[in-house]
Amino acid sequence: MVENGSKARRFNEALRVTQIGRALPLLFLFMGLASGPAFAASPGTESAEPTLTETLHEKKILTDEEYEKLKAQDKKYTLLLKALDGLSVGTTSYLDFSGGEDNGESYNEFMITRGYITIQKTLTSWLRFRVTPDVTLDDTGDFKLRLKYLYAEFLPPNLSFLTTMAAEVGMGHMPWLDFEEHINPYRLQGTMFIERAGILNSADLGLSIRGYFGDPMPVEYQSNVSKYYAGRYGSWHFGVYNGGGYHADEENENKVPEVRVTLRPLPDLIPGLQVSYFGLFGKGNDESSGASPDYTVNLGMLSYQNSWIIFTGQYAITEGNNKGSYVVPDTDNALHGEGFSFFFNTHLPLLDRKLNFFARYDRFDPDTSDWLTYGDGNDSYDLVNSGLAWQFYKSCYLLLAYERIMYDKNNAGLRKLPAPDTNRPDDWRVQSVMQIAF
Repeated sequence: MVENGSKARRFNEALRVTQIGRALPLLFLFMGLASGPAFAASPGTESAEPTLTETLHEKKILTDEEYEKLKAQDKKYTLLLKALDGLSVGTTSYLDFSGGEDNGESYNEFMITRGYITIQKTLTSWLRFRVTPDVTLDDTGDFKLRLKYLYAEFLPPNLSFLTTMAAEVGMGHMPWLDFEEHINPYRLQGTMFIERAGILNSADLGLSIRGYFGDPMPVEYQSNVSKYYAGRYGSWHFGVYNGGGYHADEENENKVPEVRVTLRPLPDLIPGLQVSYFGLFGKGNDESSGASPDYTVNLGMLSYQNSWIIFTGQYAITEGNNKGSYVVPDTDNALHGEGFSFFFNTHLPLLDRKLNFFARYDRFDPDTSDWLTYGDGNDSYDLVNSGLAWQFYKSCYLLLAYERIMYDKNNAGLRKLPAPDTNRPDDWRVQSVMQIAF
């Protein structure tokens, strides 16, 4: 009886271990999906401690037969954990409700303006991978996913003064907009100045390398101000791309080099002060007139950040655009553009300083040479917006804003060619949008 009772106890304990073992994969999978990037483990970390199954077998709680069965299950769990090791899953989504007037037509609508699903995997100490599809609304009104990012990221060692380097191969970040959007946190309100003007977007097929000048800024600065592009003396990013952007076929053989250089001139005295230059030099992605039009951008920005305020001021001179559409019709003569933008944000002493007030002003002239308006150069637009943004959880915001775009008489609208005597009415909107990001 004692022997039978002992076998029964061993069997019951083995059964409980088996049931726990079967539940583990679901638990780990749930933790991975729920915690996203925070769940990403360091690759290659393996424990030298004996497993629970081995310990139970050594203590004679499991028979040899029970041990072999559970060891086979352990192998499956090990493979699952290895697949999850270094893996992160997250999202950045904008849930928008806006109402206003567009070219004199009133509207109000709910909209999803961004729906990233980002999957990243750390494969080795020097290699990572990322894929990010994004929501887009097609001409039929159907929401679909299209590819925004897909690249392998290589992490070379520091090279003297050049540190924290990363190289992207595939559909990756272009040098400018990701940098600006980590200073101006309100991409959920709308695109940044140079993209709103129709000159370029944020990603393209190609290869690039970026890094810091010097060591990273102190942990205190990164915690209280910004952890992004936090090189002590600045940061840099250089790449070569197809040129048309992430949602365009390559229409010519031209490749577009792009560069951003950012200097932090007074890292000890004024650590949040940065001076940036961005330039690209290529051809627009269009050959319909027989040759691709010129496509260049020269942009400078002064920015300042501390724990209370953010300020940016930028000025750009452009020629053509990435699509090759900013041209005199039926020619390859690119339009010359010019514009500037200011942005300001401050934390209000409310809701534990999570409530922000922001304001922005853009002005852009797409045709400074007046080629399309016969000497009458009134074809600029002015954009103003301001509002409140509540950071209610980490990278999650609730924003309420008012925006107005005022067009000169020859401006036919954002990202459109000027046309004589268009007289487009002002566009305006009241916007509420929630950003969910993890």
